[in-house]
Amino acid sequence: MFDRHADLKLIKKCKRGEESAFSLLLDRYRTAIYNLCYRMVRNQEDARDLAQEVFIKVFSLLDRYDESYAFSSWLFRIATNHCIDYLRRNRLRFISLDGAGGPDGDEFELPLPDTGPTPDTVLQRKEALERLEEVIGDLPPHYRVITLLRHDQQLSYEEIAEVLSLPLGTVKARIHRARNQIQAMLKARSYDI
Repeated sequence: MFDRHADLKLIKKCKRGEESAFSLLLDRYRTAIYNLCYRMVRNQEDARDLAQEVFIKVFSLLDRYDESYAFSSWLFRIATNHCIDYLRRNRLRFISLDGAGGPDGDEFELPLPDTGPTPDTVLQRKEALERLEEVIGDLPPHYRVITLLRHDQQLSYEEIAEVLSLPLGTVKARIHRARNQIQAMLKARSYDI
């Protein structure tokens, strides 16, 4: 998916202090890292901040990068760990909207923006994807990240094992368990996808 040879050339230039090379490296991975962060934390502002923090960390740790591994794997590992740390630190900030109460304890309606008229098939697909995103967002972080790396970033099992520093068998088992959990959660919520 990413050009390892081109990455290595840019990294060598970065290590020599060429800022334009880091800018090119940033451009190459900015969207993928932001998307991973967003899918992990499900908030645009937090995802932008986290992605920026990831690249600051990468720049400061670039001299520790082992060129025998794919740069993309190293970068995704840093981003994944950073997002998981963020989720752990901010665990109490997340609340369920099911039966949410206002300051006085009374239930309230949460107004949702009107998406406007769309054809039925587009609407059904959109709703199915939203339900799936919701369920993936409710997975424990170790299942969520592995699902996102596999299906959103389209990394191979081997690349995921490298990114997460896990044995290949563990990656396969977690992906299988995550899929089973997703199916069970969809069924429990009476979602048809």
